[in-house]
Amino acid sequence: MSEQSVVSNQSQNDGDRCFSEVSITEFLQEIEQTPRDEWSNLLQIIRLFRESVTRKSELLQALEQKTTLDILEVEQLTQQHKALSQQNNQWIEEGNQQEQTETWEFLRQALNENLVY
Repeated sequence: MSEQSVVSNQSQNDGDRCFSEVSITEFLQEIEQTPRDEWSNLLQIIRLFRESVTRKSELLQALEQKTTLDILEVEQLTQQHKALSQQNNQWIEEGNQQEQTETWEFLRQALNENLVY
């Protein structure tokens, strides 16, 4: 396959992805300098490299998504803590002991039913 056909195939196959002709030329020169009987090994190396890069990208995306979810969970817990603190301060100021006891029993029961490990 000629160098020009490789360049044109690359442009057609990748659409928006554009590689410079120089980098393709350098790549082809390296292949030509590799003994022909080793091309199958070279191809296998290239495929393994591509797969590892793809996996790395997928793992990074998964990690970013998990980190985002962790941040959202922390923000939610912070908001809940703030709301509980405000409610507690209000109870102390108002001194309504019966309401405090009923609410505490409700919260205690809800927490026991929804334990997070």
